[in-house]
Amino acid sequence: MILLLVDDEFHVRKKLLHKIDWEALGIDTLLEAEDGESGYETAKRRKIDILISDIRMPRMDGIEMAEKIRELYPDCVILFLSGYSDKEYLRSAISLHALSYIDKPVSPEQVVSAVREAVDYCNNMQNSTVFAAKIKEARLVRLLCSPRPGEEQLTSLLKDCGLSPLSFSDSRTLLLQSLSADGIPAGLMEHADELFAQSGLRYIMGDYHDNFLVIHLLSGEEQLVSDLSRPFLRSLLQRLSYLLKNQSYFIAVGVLAENLHELYHSYQSAVISLQQNFFLGMNSISFAGESDASGYTPDDNFRKGLLSCVKQKDAEGCFRLLDSLYAAYQSHPSGLISMVREDYYACLSQLFQHCLAHRIDFQSASSQQLWDVISSAHTLKELHAIAVNLYQSYFDFVRENREEASVSGNIRRLVEENYGNPSLGLQFLSENLKLSQSYISQLFKQETGTTINQYIISFRIDMASSQLLKSDRKIADIALSCGFPDQNYFTKLFKKCTGMTPSEYRGYV
Repeated sequence: MILLLVDDEFHVRKKLLHKIDWEALGIDTLLEAEDGESGYETAKRRKIDILISDIRMPRMDGIEMAEKIRELYPDCVILFLSGYSDKEYLRSAISLHALSYIDKPVSPEQVVSAVREAVDYCNNMQNSTVFAAKIKEARLVRLLCSPRPGEEQLTSLLKDCGLSPLSFSDSRTLLLQSLSADGIPAGLMEHADELFAQSGLRYIMGDYHDNFLVIHLLSGEEQLVSDLSRPFLRSLLQRLSYLLKNQSYFIAVGVLAENLHELYHSYQSAVISLQQNFFLGMNSISFAGESDASGYTPDDNFRKGLLSCVKQKDAEGCFRLLDSLYAAYQSHPSGLISMVREDYYACLSQLFQHCLAHRIDFQSASSQQLWDVISSAHTLKELHAIAVNLYQSYFDFVRENREEASVSGNIRRLVEENYGNPSLGLQFLSENLKLSQSYISQLFKQETGTTINQYIISFRIDMASSQLLKSDRKIADIALSCGFPDQNYFTKLFKKCTGMTPSEYRGYV
């Protein structure tokens, strides 16, 4: 088996070449190249079974080189070495269906694991006719999802799969999108094969873009695809969905295609129909052309009304508006999902702006963080729940802080009204407020930084100080009027707080 290693970093190539026992992995011939162009020239001279390539290289990058080598050798297994900055770049390589992406910095252990998998793949292609047939079928499925498939490759794959252009007269594309981060679950296609075989339907099937399962339904002598009713297709696809067990998914059915060239249009219509699933909800099935083309966009009055409810602390009014927005989107399931996300972003963003403008210490989020949360919603229902939960958290926060301020204010009022009562203390306040002593103590300390007892003493001393200056009343009478029946205790506290006895204070001032 021949492997070609292409990387413009000399030390990376030498590290992998010398630290891995390639022969033990089943590699008979090991070739190397310093960039994409020299890699492609090497591949033209020798048939390549496995390609390991960096992405960003001078003269010709890894993507372009891999595409050219795949044209030469359709069965060549591709392994990409990718850095973090290559992730977006790799989107253009999806159609190549690389077997693995090895993250940089590269460790020999990672490469050994990936190469072992690639060797197994190559051996299966060579030794298992069933495996090779399924791989070629999957390639044909993917090829038919492109707008302009290469005629030579298309003709070859049709022949390998025992099909002809006439096989696609009266056909239709079905799409299953797995919403799991793990993509299409292992074994799903095998179970789907059994299901479709039991239904007596002709089809070709393959995975696409990691999280899509594409099924092209084909007409046979006994069954035309155009004769399959929507209830039948819905029932069939629901049985298919049972195979996903606890995974979340969307399923879309494309329009009917009358010939091979129209099949791409059927695929595209299914892709567009997946937009409807966002509105229909998790684990839903949509049919292309089933909904009208009109979308919904809230006007400026909606957001003004929402902000008005926030300012007036009208939680019920706010949730009524959010529910009306949700209902409006549900009744217009053909809008652009990106626009829906932007509308909800605006609703949430103005809440944070309001908090910032009014110095409300509610949770904050950067624009990117807010957008990331909104983008994580797979359905309108999830997006609505995010908005409702955030606004609910805001109103809970405002209510709790208002209650805290109210309790502290009532404590101050009761102290002001009753500071002359010797019984004024935690128990007195607790009984009057009908709240536990521990609760009011903790709340008051959190807000003021002082304990209730300290506040009572401080207030009483302030009142006594004022009376000492404004009247000639006896010190004992002033002490009693300020809640100190014991003059000696009053004198000690007064000196502790002011540094002087009551008599000294009166005479000094």
